[in-house]
Amino acid sequence: MNRVDDDERAVQMADQDDDIQAEQDNGGLHERLVDILLTEIERERYPSSQLLDLLEEHMTDVDRVRIANALMDNLAGHRYPSLAMVSRIARLVG
Repeated sequence: MNRVDDDERAVQMADQDDDIQAEQDNGGLHERLVDILLTEIERERYPSSQLLDLLEEHMTDVDRVRIANALMDNLAGHRYPSLAMVSRIARLVG
């Protein structure tokens, strides 16, 4: 190998490190967004459908379980649960 190849390899490795760091940062941001939205859902007796839609648009499989559990906990506290909420939970759990 010559010096040019070594320099190119070093640049490629640095770019890969930057990509890995960006993915880790994005994962942390995603987790934070989900945490914030789930906190809002848990706080509200009747969470907004727009908020739930937004959360569902960006959820992972792990998020799907967390969201379904939060909604089922909410649902358990209702004497007359909303059909829309029951339908959403049924859709989430499969």
